[in-house]
Amino acid sequence: MVQKHPETGQECLYSTLGYIIGIEGMEQAEAIALLAELAEWQSRDEFVYRHKWEPDMLVMWDNRAVLHKASGGYEGQRRELHRTTIAAWQA
Repeated sequence: MVQKHPETGQECLYSTLGYIIGIEGMEQAEAIALLAELAEWQSRDEFVYRHKWEPDMLVMWDNRAVLHKASGGYEGQRRELHRTTIAAWQA
């Protein structure tokens, strides 16, 4: 679950409850408890960036290094998303 970013070499956790169903070598209940603890830790306020949207703004992020969630703040505006995937990178 610890991986290195391919460009920076910085270690990060690869753990998202919606995608990981267990941890090899761990009992299921223990693995789910650890994953839940990691998810809680990852979403602490000290790690959260909240963006303030302004007209004609573009925001980009590296999915290999962040967790992200749309949480509003763009009401009344068109929300348009485009995704680019770098095919050559493998975990």
